Amino acid sequence: MTSSDLIDLSGPWGRVLSGTLLHHPQAMQSMAVDPVTRDVYIVQLRDATTAPAAGNLCVNRVSQRTGLFSEHMHLDGFGHGYQIGAQHINGKTYLWTEAGPVQGGFGTHVTRFPFLAGETLTMTSTALSRPFQPEPGAYNCAPSVDPIHGWVTIRYRTAKGYFYSRYPIDSETGKVTGRAARTIPHPSKTAAPRTWDTFQGFASLGDILYLYTGDPEPPAPSGGNTHMTAISWTDGKVVAGSEHITAVPGLARREPEGLAIEPMGDEARLLFGFSGGDTMPRKATICFFSTDKAVQGVKVLSDWIGLVPAPGTPMASERQRLRGRLVNVAGTTLLQLRGTLSRDLSSDGKVAQLPPSLVPSRAVRANVPCNMDHGRGVCRVEVNAAGELWAFGATARSRISWIDFDSFSVPWL
Repeated sequence: MTSSDLIDLSGPWGRVLSGTLLHHPQAMQSMAVDPVTRDVYIVQLRDATTAPAAGNLCVNRVSQRTGLFSEHMHLDGFGHGYQIGAQHINGKTYLWTEAGPVQGGFGTHVTRFPFLAGETLTMTSTALSRPFQPEPGAYNCAPSVDPIHGWVTIRYRTAKGYFYSRYPIDSETGKVTGRAARTIPHPSKTAAPRTWDTFQGFASLGDILYLYTGDPEPPAPSGGNTHMTAISWTDGKVVAGSEHITAVPGLARREPEGLAIEPMGDEARLLFGFSGGDTMPRKATICFFSTDKAVQGVKVLSDWIGLVPAPGTPMASERQRLRGRLVNVAGTTLLQLRGTLSRDLSSDGKVAQLPPSLVPSRAVRANVPCNMDHGRGVCRVEVNAAGELWAFGATARSRISWIDFDSFSVPWL
């Protein structure tokens, strides 16, 4: 890492996933990222009746590139899944989760195992590492992995309150080595009252521990009561926040769910999740803050990435291929597109699909150059909350055969 481990929690945010459907209809609980493949692993309870008490979970593997769920595995009797971690060891993804015996729906230990698509693990499965308890009698245990500095952090509860302990990870085996290097208590209500709201996740990056709290909220300008707080591992004191998190303001029944650290070259991203949807199935949305600093007031949140043309669109040259990016300029995040669409249009219609990282919370639109019967003109194009890029204005008598997107630059939320 060349940047500070303290991320600006009031800075511009980007998006990783947008409204991803999972294997089961229940809400996501938390997530982790394989630092090599960049696949996202999202954990959820399997149902709303027996799974919460029994601790039965489902782990979903999701592609960042497509935003689609691809594989899953089941965990019987593990816990609530309120935080998990991930590692990449010898070509495999290993997950850290709660482990039974389950008490009050939450794990009393933590464990580690490889992601095994299609399989069901129980507490007697040989694939598990020996379940570990940070203190005798601890409960509400959950792990999170710092893949950059090589730590696993365990949150747990005893009769004295909540605590966080971090342990060094062997870089070759991925296993925990030795005793806890540091243990700090959860902040007091006086020092950080917002950290006593509904707890939703935690993640550690170097010397900073991030805490995530909040409740389900309807879409509102206030952004609900979602907050993030940064704590120092050195002395346990608050170093930033509690910061009000207002990302994805248009998301229905917006509930904060889980944190994770993702390495990005010399930088890192702090991922924070939301479940959304007034009805089943609930969908998963994941956003991020970055350690990457702005240069002369400009910060690239998502570099140029290809759009998927609608069926029937001729193959474009590399120079003309449709691309998009997110860039924050002086505090305003902009969605920018470039490229030329060559296609015969005689009516309004979808012309491309944006990747999950560029999908806005609300529709955005602009007027861009296109051809007309008698030369050049403009047409309206719009990106909706499903990530669909539409073009408007073509008719049977006034067809459009090309659209230039190089001037598309609009505020994005």
